[in-house]
Amino acid sequence: MLNPTQDLANHITQVGDTSMAAPGPLDAYQRRKEELAAAIKQHRLAKGWTQVDLGKAVALDHTTVAHFEKGRFPPRRDVAQRIDDALEARGAIFRLRDELDDNPDSATFQKYLRGQRQAKNIWQICGITMPTMLETDEFATKQLVAAMPLLGGDLNDKIAYRAELRNILHQPSAPTLHVVLNEAVLHRVIGGPAMMRAQLLHLVERSRATNVDLRVFPSEGNDFSVDAGFVAIWDRPGKHSIAWRPLGMQGTFHLRRADVEELMRLYDHMRGLTLGHEESRTLIHKVVEESYPCASHVLT
Repeated sequence: MLNPTQDLANHITQVGDTSMAAPGPLDAYQRRKEELAAAIKQHRLAKGWTQVDLGKAVALDHTTVAHFEKGRFPPRRDVAQRIDDALEARGAIFRLRDELDDNPDSATFQKYLRGQRQAKNIWQICGITMPTMLETDEFATKQLVAAMPLLGGDLNDKIAYRAELRNILHQPSAPTLHVVLNEAVLHRVIGGPAMMRAQLLHLVERSRATNVDLRVFPSEGNDFSVDAGFVAIWDRPGKHSIAWRPLGMQGTFHLRRADVEELMRLYDHMRGLTLGHEESRTLIHKVVEESYPCASHVLT
């Protein structure tokens, strides 16, 4: 949800090799919903309950329970926990529900949001995606929509969450965002030339803010190559820094000081190879004019 492009890449690498038959529609989310539905039904029957019995135990009508068991729509996470408790599933149902999607109501993404709000400094390596805190609403929405068949969840909730992330940089006690942005991201077309032009010009404008330190990691003349993907590190009041990477459905927090320090060393090394502020803005402007020119400048 924070990085749909990276999330898609992480999942697609597990699909199979090119010798397999042509794949059908991307329906991984539906498959996970069906697994959850089957688990609810299985645990209900094992307890000897009807759908009415389960509904009474968790304060729902039996029709809603039937929808859950048919996979028409999943229960909210809090409801899934009540079902898990009532059926004495020992976490089996809740785990399936929690891993079902990357919706922002999950504890993981709420923790991420709180961390960003409380931080004084946020350091990011953006290897294949735009910095989520520096996106336009249209650019963010385009990516979220494309990832829905794989990641699921509520689109409106996700759009609102991304807006909250962007707004953090405008709050009275806003943190400073330090970004190492791989130049390749500027050339990966999302939504077409017009959307890319708007996004890159927005990136330039936001880079002028006093609490945004954006530097481009250039492709030319740079021999250092590492598949860093996306890395976010932030400081915490009275504690050592914490890091997060988009591994798995909801990403992974790195809490051990040694792990965070290793990622910080990677950030520092890559930052040392980046262009300066003005050079970065000049490069972004060059990409805009060469790859995403204003429509009125394009000859027909």
